[in-house]
Parts: sequence; C-alpha cells; structure tokens
Amino acid sequence: MSIDDFLDLLNYAIAINDEQWQADLLDRLKNYKELAEAQKQVDSVRELWSRFDHINFMLLQLFDKLRDHEDDEGSDRWKEQIWELKMERITVAKQIQDRYIKIR
Repeated sequence: MSIDDFLDLLNYAIAINDEQWQADLLDRLKNYKELAEAQKQVDSVRELWSRFDHINFMLLQLFDKLRDHEDDEGSDRWKEQIWELKMERITVAKQIQDRYIKIR
C-alpha cells in the first residue's frame, strides 16, 4: 500500500471515530519508510537472482550449441559469449552476496 492509501484509511478511521484503527494506521505510517526500504532490498535481490538464472540459461544454450557444432565458424563467437556471460555471472553473484550481507 502507498502512503496515500494509508492516509485515506486514516481519514476514514477518523470519520468513523475508530481510535484503535487510527492508532494501528499511525504505527504503520511511522514504520512505512523502513518497511518500504526492506521491501526494496528484497525486490533487488529477487531481480539479481532472476538475472543470475537467466545468465545460467543462456550459458547452457551456448554450451549445447558448442557441443553440437564445435567445428562451426560461429564457435569462436560462442566461446567469447560464454566468457562474457561467466564474467557477468561473477559480477551478479558478488552483488547478490553484498545484498545478503546488508540484509542480515
């Protein structure tokens, strides 16, 4: 929920004189920034894992091509792509590790 949603609910809680709900909404608003930041970190880690998985999928496809057509003219290009993907995977893995260290 966005801050606007919480404020709308707070206005409604005030209108119906529900003090318990008002207090609960105010507590949530006070902690909203921390919760939003934590969710942003979780989403960032998920995005990195998705990228990591995609890199592995592309690597598997390239290894299959290389295995089946090692003597083709494109094999040197595939080997170069494999090398670049491995380097990118290392970078993404380090980013994932850094995010886990910050979360804990």
